[in-house]
Amino acid sequence: MLFRSLEPGDIILERRNWYLSNIGLPGFWPHAAIFAGTQAQILAAFADVPAVKQAFGDLNAHFVKVAPKAWATLAELDAGGHAQCVLEAVSEGVVSSSIEHSCAADYVAALRPRLSPVTRVRAITRALTFWGRPYDFNFDFVTDDAVVCSELVVKAYERLGDDDQGLDIPYVELVGRRAVPPTELARAFRDHRQSPERQLDFVFYLEGREVEHRAVVADADALASTCDRPKWDIVQP
Repeated sequence: MLFRSLEPGDIILERRNWYLSNIGLPGFWPHAAIFAGTQAQILAAFADVPAVKQAFGDLNAHFVKVAPKAWATLAELDAGGHAQCVLEAVSEGVVSSSIEHSCAADYVAALRPRLSPVTRVRAITRALTFWGRPYDFNFDFVTDDAVVCSELVVKAYERLGDDDQGLDIPYVELVGRRAVPPTELARAFRDHRQSPERQLDFVFYLEGREVEHRAVVADADALASTCDRPKWDIVQP
């Protein structure tokens, strides 16, 4: 259901209860990723869009030129035989993953940037250029020689000039550094979701019910409420 709901360029939020990595990040959501799509999905979505053709020319050739190794992974299967379509920064570094592997979590949400096809292709391109870089255990958003999970999302979609489209996600202070923890992406959705100027649209939210040993498909209101939920599931409602 999640895979069918996603479009290339969507943002994924994930939470796995009781992971030790949850300790170091504020808020309910400890992980963010980009649904790039497979090569076939990306080309089907964007290759024939006139504005994309004008900006990038032949889209496959564009990706081959800019990030050949990373682009190639989006036509490959993972060890479980699943299509690789997610770009994410994990402890091993920035990698390509399948939905089945990346989203094996207790909670999964997806948000869609309200941006043009050209901007979404540009974001996927930028994310691909980070492929292979190490994980940033210092959570430093100033440099990008190493990248943390939400940094990959933020820098893929950041504005690089006055005329460049992108997402404006507010930074917060985190252990003396300016950063955007994953929960801030959910907060940006929540705070502006009723506005015609909103940056993100709701796509999907799968909510874990640990006490009931099941997960349910929940709505945008439920996703918005996660911004105020405590990080430890023992005190979840």
